[in-house]
Amino acid sequence: MKKIPYGIADYKRIKDENYYFVDKTPFIEKLENLNEPYMMFLRPRRFGKSLLISYLAYYYDIFYKDSDMFSDTYIGKNPTKEIHSFYVLRFNFSAISIEGVEDRFQFYINLKLESFVDKYNLEIKFKSENIKDRLEQIFEYFNKNRLKLYIFIDEYDHFANRLLLQNKDEYQNIITKKDSFFKEFFTILKSATDTENSPLKRMFITGVTPMTMYDVTSGFNIGSNISLRDDFHNLVGFNEDEVEELLNYYDVKIDKSILKEWYNNYVFSSSMPEPIYNTDMILYFINQYKINNKIPEEMIDINVRSDYSKLRNIVYTNKKLNGNFEILRTLIAGESISINNLVQDFSALNLIQTNNFKSLLFYLGLITIKERKFKLELKIPNETVKRIDIEFLDSTLQIEKLFKLNIDKLEEKLANFALEGDIEVFKYLAEIIKESSGLRDYIYKEQHIKAMYLAYLSITPYYIVKSEYELNKGFADLFIKPFNNPYVKYLGLVEFKYINKTEKADEKKIAKLVQEATEQLNQYENDEVVTKYTKQNITLKKVVLVFHGYELVYCEEI
Repeated sequence: MKKIPYGIADYKRIKDENYYFVDKTPFIEKLENLNEPYMMFLRPRRFGKSLLISYLAYYYDIFYKDSDMFSDTYIGKNPTKEIHSFYVLRFNFSAISIEGVEDRFQFYINLKLESFVDKYNLEIKFKSENIKDRLEQIFEYFNKNRLKLYIFIDEYDHFANRLLLQNKDEYQNIITKKDSFFKEFFTILKSATDTENSPLKRMFITGVTPMTMYDVTSGFNIGSNISLRDDFHNLVGFNEDEVEELLNYYDVKIDKSILKEWYNNYVFSSSMPEPIYNTDMILYFINQYKINNKIPEEMIDINVRSDYSKLRNIVYTNKKLNGNFEILRTLIAGESISINNLVQDFSALNLIQTNNFKSLLFYLGLITIKERKFKLELKIPNETVKRIDIEFLDSTLQIEKLFKLNIDKLEEKLANFALEGDIEVFKYLAEIIKESSGLRDYIYKEQHIKAMYLAYLSITPYYIVKSEYELNKGFADLFIKPFNNPYVKYLGLVEFKYINKTEKADEKKIAKLVQEATEQLNQYENDEVVTKYTKQNITLKKVVLVFHGYELVYCEEI
């Protein structure tokens, strides 16, 4: 039995130590046939970019020409003409600390250059500690000896993104200034690609966003950004067949719809190819499942949570929440947002611009493509990302002191709903919204109230709360469905109705809205997704909430 490759990003180790490998090597052939010598590929973190870099580097490295590590793969049986024909210089910028970043960068690059020279026994004696001088010595040597150089840079923007999220001024000072060491590094690389006889024959760069490349070079103007191309949509990540093979191999017997709900639905091309799963999330799940032979109680890998922990700085400028916060709240409420086209070149210093921010969320994996209509519609991809966004929303509101909630009390009321069908939890949230005067400026319409309910009802581990969920040819405002807890006795359908605070909320108007909501809920309850639970003796609670402005004026079970 092969070991589960959770957290393993070195291809040689995977082969040497008998880890499972999802064979993506047919893409090596596709990449080579592109005849594009310099490429950049962007994906959210933990999608498998480092493993991609690893097996590409081993495959092209002349140092491993006698190795059989690809013998059982597609590319090993169908090798390309450039196999093991390059000297490979490989960097991973996630290894660079942001504390004393310039010194750390120089130390890291010099270490790699020295290791590169030693590895191939090159007759190069560096004349200085200066990175520019050393790279130029290498390029000159390769030119003179007619050797081919392939440079790989993994996570090129990792430390830059950390700088941005921690301190925008520091980012600007280090990354974008005219004499930036980082900018100079890429200038040197570009100079080695200028002519047909240039020593740098190929380069492959991975990262998360195009921002840093834009800020250091005004865009990846020496090659091709293949990130949004259909033919490389599944270059990393897992498709349905690959997940199915993994589940069968490790004998994981579960309803695959659970994995789709939590880890799937990433689409990176507007032509809408098959959605893909996050690599890390799937391997995390299988690893946890095999430990106890059951669905893990914690569905979200703590490492995924930590990747987005500092997003707050992007929606929080001058000690105020900016318009970007409004976009996140709309998404959390289950709504989609639109954009003409994703921005492929933009500065990290211009994220207040709406389209840039939406594009950033896309590159981070916090939203994905829903569909292409007149514009491109974007949505939160899955339950994992939704809960990360909700945690962010909660922490931001708490820091801003806009919303003061007793989580213990809320959890108690949620448990009462799950075990006894008590709908008091819906009234409790309304009371907190009403009492939180600072929150009122952030509540303009129904979707904002709904977003608050969705966020705080989702803190429970025994429910998944869906917004705008399609049921029986309609869309339920909230569908509160049980998840992974045998003691839950109730599920819920909630319909919101809203009366503008400038209008009068008389009994006739409220009664009309309640009637509309009742008809909708009665329609939704007949959907097979709902009846699947009621047939298991889980009782359905149908609840109507009517708000007048931010005040709850009706809350009843029908």
